[in-house]
Amino acid sequence: MSPAPPNLDCILLNACGAAYNIQQPDTCRYVADGVYSPKVPYTQGPQTACGGTHLINAATVGQCPFGIIVAFRGTLPPAKNDPDCLFDWLQDFFELPTSCTSGPNRVPGQVHSGFFDATTSIIQDVANLIKGYNPGPANPVYITGHSKGGAMASIGAYILAQNLGIPNVQPLVTFASPKPGDINFHGGFQKLFDQTRYENYQDIVPLLPPANQFIEVLVSTLRLIPGAPTKLTHLFQSAEGWNYVPVGNLKFITSSYQVILDEPIEVQIWDVAKEFGEDCLKANFWSFVNAHILAPGLGYNSGVCGVKP
Repeated sequence: MSPAPPNLDCILLNACGAAYNIQQPDTCRYVADGVYSPKVPYTQGPQTACGGTHLINAATVGQCPFGIIVAFRGTLPPAKNDPDCLFDWLQDFFELPTSCTSGPNRVPGQVHSGFFDATTSIIQDVANLIKGYNPGPANPVYITGHSKGGAMASIGAYILAQNLGIPNVQPLVTFASPKPGDINFHGGFQKLFDQTRYENYQDIVPLLPPANQFIEVLVSTLRLIPGAPTKLTHLFQSAEGWNYVPVGNLKFITSSYQVILDEPIEVQIWDVAKEFGEDCLKANFWSFVNAHILAPGLGYNSGVCGVKP
């Protein structure tokens, strides 16, 4: 088995992008594309695991020369000029916390119920696919995910390693991940795993579900915008007191595509709230969507893979 390459994080980003090639609805077939797939050195096309309504929850599992890559798929971003589509998409990130203290899906603390249900709908199939590649000391397991898939990766890694017997799970790398659970999940997870989480300038998703500080700033911003959808205000207010926190070590991609090891949360909140308010005012969410996706020439891809636009 080859050692992990120096551009591993870039390969994992492309594995996340390629995971969106799992076609939907109602099919779990992977079709390689010309953007992301060629940059992931699978020895053969990855296998897929899917579950939930219309097979909306999905992951790819494939062998590479340096180990097994598991990439949890996120959700497709909203339309760039449709506030209702934006609202529907954001709702996926707003769910009450839940707990599971026994059985094969047990996790520490409380986790986001939507991400937990999505993960557990496919996690046994993911485990079976990994086992088919003979993971072990000579064949490590690299777990990654983008957006919703990032939170699924954190929850899934815990279940796979602690409950389902998957050995040699490596430090995770996630992109644009929302917060998977509360402080007790954070503590239990970080006793066992390392994770790098990439977050991009003006990306709202890593701030979701929102902390009270973010809710106050964003709601105040929306109230200043004539015609801003009141249901967005109510959606953010519904999350008061949930107390979700991120896991792992932050690598923040700045507006100039530099990767730094920290960015004050107050600065992130202000930048996101300002951009979100401007997009709502124009009813055009192009900058909001572009801050979140993995496409070449945009923040995540440029920061992680080093090819500036």
